[in-house]
Amino acid sequence: MLDLTASQSLQRAFGRAEIGVVQKTGKTKLAHLHQSGCVKALIPRNHSPRMDVVLINTSGGITGGDHLKYRASLAADCGLTVTTQTAERIYKTSSGAGRIETRFEVGKNAQLDWLPQETIVFDQSALTRNLTVEMDDTSHVMLLEPIVLGRKAMGEDVLQTVLRDQWRVTRGGQLAYADALRMTDPTQLKGTACLGENRAFATLVYIAPDAEARLDQMKALLNFDDVITATSAWNGTLVTRFIARDAQPLRAALITTLSQFRAYPLPRVWHM
Repeated sequence: MLDLTASQSLQRAFGRAEIGVVQKTGKTKLAHLHQSGCVKALIPRNHSPRMDVVLINTSGGITGGDHLKYRASLAADCGLTVTTQTAERIYKTSSGAGRIETRFEVGKNAQLDWLPQETIVFDQSALTRNLTVEMDDTSHVMLLEPIVLGRKAMGEDVLQTVLRDQWRVTRGGQLAYADALRMTDPTQLKGTACLGENRAFATLVYIAPDAEARLDQMKALLNFDDVITATSAWNGTLVTRFIARDAQPLRAALITTLSQFRAYPLPRVWHM
């Protein structure tokens, strides 16, 4: 069993980034920015009315006892895409679990895309992650979370980990979507009803007034020889799942799907 009791004697990484945006003269503008500790938020130039924010964890990864907090608030009519500079690596823990808390507040007619790059889970790692979204009935929200259990090219196998991942989305004050993952023994997922021999998977959730109407569009995009996919829509929510043998085909499928489903180009860091 992994020791999830955090040690006070070991150096830990703490970081926080908060972003607030408003709409001015037809473009999304920065209203508030706070960054501290190991987390930085960069805003690269683009030629779009929508703003891109790239989150950087300068500690280089997460291990037991680390704690990162991300938060963004979108005023009415804003458009914001938030991503990460690269894959987040969850390393072996010596004590305690790493924590990531992500929170978004999305105003009337605002559009938010949360598109982090892969989370790579290493053997004997521990992570507790929470994603909370409060959105208006009229807003559009897209949420992505790709997870890779070890790097195949490096011969890495994940035999033991503690991964707790919880999503909660409220729309107009009512629960619109909830998802929870708890993984302690990845070897139990090798059955045909789970991952089989695959090690990479992703969930893509789109919640918006037009979500159900775009189900056929999403189905038409999911045509991959090396990635298993499925999608469904209900109550203003469109959910798509991806399963692949490794990170590379999963990433290629996500880039293709996101590039064609979204009205805006992906942040440049996705193509590096």
